[in-house]
Amino acid sequence: MSRTVSLPKRFRAPEVVGVLDEIRRLEVGETLVLDFGQVEEFDGSTLAFLGYAGKEVPGVSVAGVPEPLVRAREALACPPDAAWPAKPAAPSGPGRPGRFFRAYAERFLGHARNLGRFLAMLGDEVFHVGGYLRERKGVYPGETWNQMYFMGYQSYPIVCLLLFLVGVTISITSAEQLRVFGADAFIADIIGYAMLRELVPLMAGVILAGKVGAAVTAELASMTVLEEVDALRTMGLVPEKFLMVPRLLAITLVVPLLVAMADVAGILGGMVVARITFGMLPAAFLDQMVNTVGWVDFAWGLVKTVVFGWAVVVGAGFKGLTVGRSAEEVGRATTESVVLSITLIIVLDCVFAFVIY
Repeated sequence: MSRTVSLPKRFRAPEVVGVLDEIRRLEVGETLVLDFGQVEEFDGSTLAFLGYAGKEVPGVSVAGVPEPLVRAREALACPPDAAWPAKPAAPSGPGRPGRFFRAYAERFLGHARNLGRFLAMLGDEVFHVGGYLRERKGVYPGETWNQMYFMGYQSYPIVCLLLFLVGVTISITSAEQLRVFGADAFIADIIGYAMLRELVPLMAGVILAGKVGAAVTAELASMTVLEEVDALRTMGLVPEKFLMVPRLLAITLVVPLLVAMADVAGILGGMVVARITFGMLPAAFLDQMVNTVGWVDFAWGLVKTVVFGWAVVVGAGFKGLTVGRSAEEVGRATTESVVLSITLIIVLDCVFAFVIY
């Protein structure tokens, strides 16, 4: 009697032990075929088991050995034995134009799958945050304060400095054009409106993507490579909740003060240029600005920055928790996280532009 056993996707030492137990229970005259077709994750014990099962155990054969396992055997200088399946001949592929379109189609499908996984993770995080706010379980409370210190306190100086310089730059650029039309007083309107509605949320989001997003991805990716995330699952914790909820709560809580300080810094930069260029007093500058902007503009800027912050943290968590198991993948995931975060910020900013205006 012959039986076929399909091996699982993750076939490492613990799973190898289970299959060995099944081999030991084989009866005389019974044959067993081990199907490796679904195996994606393996280690050295998998390679040793493959040679053992294919050569030294009567009645046991292997089938469907995937290409990565073949390359691993060749890298270890393990010559194929009689039970090792021969490599199939390479099929004649499409011509050069066909390969070109096929490559781009595969990339498109890969991006589409990643987008679906990202949206699924975003939905999970919203669910986890809501569940934590209701039950107060599954998250270490002190971690939220640690993340607030990192995302907020350590980010305020650089954000305020850069927004002050942005305010100075916009004021100098606008002053040249306003002087031509004799509309010097409108520099306050431009600075207030641009800072509160657009520049502060956008620049703060980009800075958070470079500082916070990269750090979160590197930390979570290192934990994934070192199997600390697997250890959390073994302890019955949900990594997407235990690791991500404190970071999402922290970015939500620090953004209001971050936006307020960045608004003040940007307006102060414009005020300095207006004083030097046009001789406009700070009181006159503020009076003119208040006639144009108000609390609604500040509120929109706050909402945009919170959304951008969530996009940065969720994007960083997505890249960190789905990283490959190597040090090289950690660096690649960190780079991709920053690019993904900035892309999401620009796309969301365009959506807000259609909604607000």
